Amino acid sequence: MKRPVCQRRFRRRGQRALWRMTERQRAIFTAMRFEGASYQDLAERHGLTVEEVQGELACALSRLLRAVHGRWWQRWWPW
Repeated sequence: MKRPVCQRRFRRRGQRALWRMTERQRAIFTAMRFEGASYQDLAERHGLTVEEVQGELACALSRLLRAVHGRWWQRWWPW
């Protein structure tokens, strides 16, 4: 089993993931995480539907998780 990622490496990977997000993904992610904005608020703010906001947030979270933890799912699904 791998050792947990050290805190500095974890932070650096998280920052790298934020830089690699699109501007919209980064804005939606930070608003949800730090401002506590709702899907409806973000949809109105960005001129999107609620479903599009959910999709952008899902892509942002996926990018963040891949950057921090790698492709963990490939260990379970080899195809």
